[in-house]
Amino acid sequence: MHLLFFGGSFDPPHLGHLILPRDVMEYFNFQKVIFIPAYISPFKAKEGHRASAEHRLNMVRIALNKVPYYDIETYEIQQRGVSYTYLTAEYLKRKYNLKKVHWLMGDDTFAAFDKWKNFERLKELIIPVVMVRNYSPTEIETLAKKFQLEEYLLFSSRRLEISSTEIRNRLRNGKDIRFFVPEGVYEYIKQNGLYI
Repeated sequence: MHLLFFGGSFDPPHLGHLILPRDVMEYFNFQKVIFIPAYISPFKAKEGHRASAEHRLNMVRIALNKVPYYDIETYEIQQRGVSYTYLTAEYLKRKYNLKKVHWLMGDDTFAAFDKWKNFERLKELIIPVVMVRNYSPTEIETLAKKFQLEEYLLFSSRRLEISSTEIRNRLRNGKDIRFFVPEGVYEYIKQNGLYI
């Protein structure tokens, strides 16, 4: 099976997290996108996540409910520590019997790819699938050469100006977040008093 993996904090998951992976999946003919919520993102290790891993996992489950081409991998949450992609990729290679792991990321994330833990090992494990939004394809290709990456995929992404940070700020300021998140996620956030 041709799989695409999408890791993140999903704090909370929003419509951009759902629409953009589907675009990429359809363009490259992946059969499924597997979401991997981080227990603790290395980029958020100091400040922490706003919602617990349990709440974030529940929200991802709600967001992906009844979407046949989306699935969840709970490996990083089960590990209960800082979620390093190279360890996750090693696990995914074994579990799904893959030569390399197709890993979805935004171009802003890709621009700092060489700062990821065990970068040289990571290059052996994953094929970055880069959504081009803020950089030009030429800039991404230049970065890929700088990183000495042999394999990567580029996708010129639509622009959806939705962020988890904006959603959390809206909630903190008493503003409505409908239409930013799936209805079930909206209800879950309200019921659990998250982000206020």
